[in-house]
Amino acid sequence: MNNDEIRFLQEITDLKGTSGNEDTVRNYFRKKYEGLADKIETDGLGSLAAYLGDKGPKIMAVGHMDEVGFMVRSITEDGFVKFSRCGFFFVTGTFCQHFVINTDKGPVKALCALGQGHFEKMPEINDLVMDIGCTSKQEAAELGVKVGDFIVPEEHFRQMGDGKYLVNKAWDNRIGCAIALRTMENLKKDGHDNIFVAGGSVQEEVGTRGAVTLGNLVKPAVAFSIDIGTADDMPGGAHEECALGKGPELCFMDSMTISNRRLMKLAIETAEENGIPYQTSLMKHGGTDAGEFQKVGSGVPVLLINVPCRYPHTPTSMIHYDDYENAVKLLTALVKKLDQKTVDSLTAF
Repeated sequence: MNNDEIRFLQEITDLKGTSGNEDTVRNYFRKKYEGLADKIETDGLGSLAAYLGDKGPKIMAVGHMDEVGFMVRSITEDGFVKFSRCGFFFVTGTFCQHFVINTDKGPVKALCALGQGHFEKMPEINDLVMDIGCTSKQEAAELGVKVGDFIVPEEHFRQMGDGKYLVNKAWDNRIGCAIALRTMENLKKDGHDNIFVAGGSVQEEVGTRGAVTLGNLVKPAVAFSIDIGTADDMPGGAHEECALGKGPELCFMDSMTISNRRLMKLAIETAEENGIPYQTSLMKHGGTDAGEFQKVGSGVPVLLINVPCRYPHTPTSMIHYDDYENAVKLLTALVKKLDQKTVDSLTAF
């Protein structure tokens, strides 16, 4: 396990970037691609595309840069902040957790309040408030808090167990962005018979909106959606899908996508040829950017590659370092195989 890589993973998950407010994340990754990619573009919503190579089919592999969070809806007369979801944040993941409100005057620390009535029944998300240590609406305004400000969980990166269990906010989906970046670095060293496009989409958590515009910008021949998959390997889980530490997840289907079967077969063959551990699954809930990528032009073969994750859409999600490392190895080896002939075979119906 590489300590520099651990620091990198902490950096990207510490970044604050809810849907529609991905500027800090995009700027960070843009700097990483400068000097690595041959060309860098953004679409009209702010998704990032970095290109490597100038010959062959376009192979796109991206994560999404946004994380789930909230937005300030109103401020009470006694200085508490009411908020609404910006992406699906589990209500059970909010109680007594620390958050940051991003204001024009700078960050304001907040605590999701647990009221007396919440001990008797589960509250709705819109019934909760953030406590920012103010006693009036005026005090809140003086701190810079106003309607429309974005709210994100406070970062608290941790290494657990043997150090490979990594906890922080925003693994969904900074880890996908990291995998795309590291894959491009490998391909630049090793060579590849295609144009590889990496980067990150925006606003995935509010309806895969950036995937639409990014797909239209790049017009890929093949697209990989690199995301997290919900692990079910803890007590109370079904233990029928994916576990941490057993390899990246090759996903046959989510609510918006059925992965191209030929591309799936090629991915499995590639993993087994290279001794890379992998898992297969179907996502029971939710969709990914692949659902929009597949609809570009007359149709694009797609594959979902996920990193198993416990407790997603909360401030304390957990991944395993080995799954990240093996996802990079698998994607690198798979992209190397995607020359024009192979790409053509994926859609030779």
